[in-house]
Amino acid sequence: MTIDVNQLTIRNHVIFGLVMRRKNLAKKCIERILGKQIREIEYIEPEKTEEVSADVHGIRLDVYCENEETVYNVELQAYRVDDLPKRSRYYQDMMDMILLEKGETYSALKKNIVIFICTFDPFEQERHLYSFENRCVQDPEIRLEDESMKVFLNTKGTMDDIPRPLKLFLDYIETGETGDEYTKELHQAVVEVRTDDKWREPIMTWEMLKNDVAYEARKEGLEEGRTEGRAEGRAEGRAEGRAEGRAEGLAEGQAKGEIIGASKEKTETVLRMQKAGKSLEDIMIATGMTEEEVRSITNPE
Repeated sequence: MTIDVNQLTIRNHVIFGLVMRRKNLAKKCIERILGKQIREIEYIEPEKTEEVSADVHGIRLDVYCENEETVYNVELQAYRVDDLPKRSRYYQDMMDMILLEKGETYSALKKNIVIFICTFDPFEQERHLYSFENRCVQDPEIRLEDESMKVFLNTKGTMDDIPRPLKLFLDYIETGETGDEYTKELHQAVVEVRTDDKWREPIMTWEMLKNDVAYEARKEGLEEGRTEGRAEGRAEGRAEGRAEGRAEGLAEGQAKGEIIGASKEKTETVLRMQKAGKSLEDIMIATGMTEEEVRSITNPE
């Protein structure tokens, strides 16, 4: 399949991280989501990898930034996952572990806000915005005051529940259509990233990887669906058997295909980019792998 990089949008994982590498755009993004101004961002690291130790599962952050009082993590979630709530919990816990240096008291922890921009409705309530803070079960008026917050945005929301600037931002993520000066700034940044020769290969690699995994999953799912469909069809009728078999086979095949296909394609991509002289950071951004995972392929023991 031929990929036209110029047709890709901010929903591309690599493009999103590179656009939000620009501090002014990331700051405005966070301010729109939270509905308030924040202090100047001290630093920002896209695709940051956090690892506490070799036996602890590392995390990769699309956009990581902080100021004197708060640390922010913004993630673009362009496909549905079932473990999103627990994933947000892990991200937040891991960030706290990194931020709290050895010997410091817990009071040194900054406010911690994790934001997921989803292109699907994570809680099926048609809202654009879902915000969570810890409160007492018996008396919701009592806040835990642990200064942590989890925010989930839904680009497909239908309720009139957010300010217009945030709605325009989500509409841009969803459709690519600009509606104000900020979304025009975002789109200009997207265009600049797409035309930057340094990033065209990582962007194309990411898209090809997604397409290959999806194709293998569909192919394996259809084959298993046909097999199961024939078996069930003999017992319960061919029409019903094929329909059920294909549905079940496709679901199971997608899961297996994603695991097998992703592993194979990522390994080949890492080796191809290494041979082309690409940096470790470029490889990590293109494949979505942690530094440890990349090194296990490029420098196997």
